[in-house]
Amino acid sequence: MKTVRFNIKKLGAIENSSIELSPMMVFSGESGLGKSYVSFLVHYLYTLLTGDRLNKFFTDKGYNLTDLLHGKQSNETILKIPVSEVLSWINRDAVSYIGYLLGHDEFSADIEIEFPFMDNSFEFVFDKEVVGLDNNEDVICKILLNSFTYRFSSDKSTLEADPLTGLVTAVLSKAIFNDHLFLKRSYLMPPSRGALLELNERPVFLSGMYEEFFDFKNDLNRPLKELPKIEDSLIQCLSDVNHGDIQQTNGRLMYYTNGVEIPVTAAASSVKELAPLTLLLKKYSTLGTSVLLEEPEAHLHPGRQVKVADLIGCAVQKGCHVQMTTHSDYLLKRLNNLIMLYFLKDRDADSFETISKKWNIKKECLIDPKLIGAYLLVRNEDGSSRIEKQEVTEDGIPFESFYQVIEDDITMSNELRNALQL
Repeated sequence: MKTVRFNIKKLGAIENSSIELSPMMVFSGESGLGKSYVSFLVHYLYTLLTGDRLNKFFTDKGYNLTDLLHGKQSNETILKIPVSEVLSWINRDAVSYIGYLLGHDEFSADIEIEFPFMDNSFEFVFDKEVVGLDNNEDVICKILLNSFTYRFSSDKSTLEADPLTGLVTAVLSKAIFNDHLFLKRSYLMPPSRGALLELNERPVFLSGMYEEFFDFKNDLNRPLKELPKIEDSLIQCLSDVNHGDIQQTNGRLMYYTNGVEIPVTAAASSVKELAPLTLLLKKYSTLGTSVLLEEPEAHLHPGRQVKVADLIGCAVQKGCHVQMTTHSDYLLKRLNNLIMLYFLKDRDADSFETISKKWNIKKECLIDPKLIGAYLLVRNEDGSSRIEKQEVTEDGIPFESFYQVIEDDITMSNELRNALQL
């Protein structure tokens, strides 16, 4: 994966900071410093590359495929656009998208996404070929961009997508992931997602993050021609974290645990909060899936939070890209244990086997630190915030911000005990 850098001059409370894209991104820090904002920015990139947002660039510019092709001959350029023009539009669109997610029409920010793409222009070239049996031929149109070719029938009414958008998306995806087909889908799991599982009718949402989540719910109800084969390790992680299983049965979400069957809507809040992620990982392949998890620890007992960390580790190891915001020291400690075990596995196989068996940790959950981008949001004296990159070492992700709270709490408890003994 090539380097994508997000440069932030101003984004909510965040000022003068930058982050780099990683398969697993962890944002921590106090509330109100902008963790959600920066995670939305990263999520935008995945949404851009898995959706049709780039269509608007071409429509805004007035580029119409029929007009561009009119009178063109083979090997003729139909459109040439400076790359800087497209990237400038993407940066503006990212701000608009974050405003949409927040339900803030007047949202403004100053950001720049740096892509690992060095060409100066996107040059679209037209070509065509005749195919078919004699006297029953069909003309296949082709548009070429770099090493990619978009083919479609001369009857453009059959087009399922915009070729210009598809080509630019393929070029950018190849530049980032080295494979234009790697990324398949991107979803957002907002706060209080569990409560939305009970809604069948779409309400009027004031923020786009819940609109997107409701669309995701609809995707879960759509049948697939072929369900992916879920690996045993992922199935076991899902079972561990849920203390059971969640299934769609006759149009209803049902929770099965210890021989009992109940609707998910009647289950504990922890089950409802985990249900969307569970259903996502059961329906779609982890490979090429991106998911933004806002506070995956919400409504979970610490014992279940560590199981969520195992589940995330397993999903990332199997090709899922995860962005998460968190306040949980339990979750971060478990992630760190998975990182330390990753190092121990090759350094001392006997100790690794002993510890992983004792604590029931599967090797499929271990996390390669090279896959992690960890960032701490820190408050500045003027009330703004900055993002500090945290170096992931053999000890895992630093989380000093938690230590001070713990130390203060211990100090206060000791003072109270001493006062009570007077």
